[in-house]
Amino acid sequence: MYVRRKSNWYIYFIAFGVTVVFVFVAIFAFKWYLFPSDTQNTGLNKDTGELAEDFKPTAEHSFNVMAMLSEGVTDSPDFFFVVEYNALENNVAFVPIPVGISMESEGRTLSNVYAAQGGIQVARAVEKEIGIKCDCYVKMDRQSFDDLLTAFGNVEYSLPKTIMVKEGEKTYTINSGRQSLTSDEIYQLIIKAEYDEGESYKFKLAGDIFSELVNQNYHSIDSTLLDSYFNMILKNGETNLTEEKYKAHKAALLNTVEYGVSPAEFYVPYGEYSDDGGFTIADTSVITIKQKAGLE
Repeated sequence: MYVRRKSNWYIYFIAFGVTVVFVFVAIFAFKWYLFPSDTQNTGLNKDTGELAEDFKPTAEHSFNVMAMLSEGVTDSPDFFFVVEYNALENNVAFVPIPVGISMESEGRTLSNVYAAQGGIQVARAVEKEIGIKCDCYVKMDRQSFDDLLTAFGNVEYSLPKTIMVKEGEKTYTINSGRQSLTSDEIYQLIIKAEYDEGESYKFKLAGDIFSELVNQNYHSIDSTLLDSYFNMILKNGETNLTEEKYKAHKAALLNTVEYGVSPAEFYVPYGEYSDDGGFTIADTSVITIKQKAGLE
């Protein structure tokens, strides 16, 4: 006997409706990816920090680092400088800091502050004097400094005069004129050498060398090399810098590599030295430091 089968059209209709619902759910779930919002920072993968064509740097990508150099791993630092990175201007400013800058407010030098309380308190002491926040600190000893600069590259530099450097019983000569300075020679010039012209002269020389070092080598940096430099600092230096902080600024740094033009410069603070080795920075010099950090 022939039996007429009932139509199952409503089953197909329900299946179609469920499919449509899933499509809309998927679209909204991935809306951040398919239709990025105007308020979203485009061009930045927060997991990797890679640079994309539509990346736009903001003030949040700028940062300041309290950097310190010492002879050995356990030694207190001998040289202090702030690195100001202004992402909006694609600019890096090296600001050498006199060791006695905190003597008036803290009652001791920065080297003493480090010995008693560590690098984070050095950063806080400097913040009070120059009026900008140091987002992190990095302390490198001679060996880690040498390793990093050797990986980064030498610098062609014209020394204004021949400089004699004494280390123990040995004396080294770094000749005047244009030459390729190695990482060890740079360390000797900014840490070991003594200058009759005073601390300000050494600061100008160090700032100029660091600026030239960056300006001559930054074009060769890519994402892989930048990761390598970060890992060297993390592994060989003393720092509170984290991978999360690094990735939050990586795209801006790569943007500076691609679009910056001689981005590095230096600024030597001026003020008054006291008889006990203290240093009081001038108010107008503080304003300049803030301006270079993009705060004024």
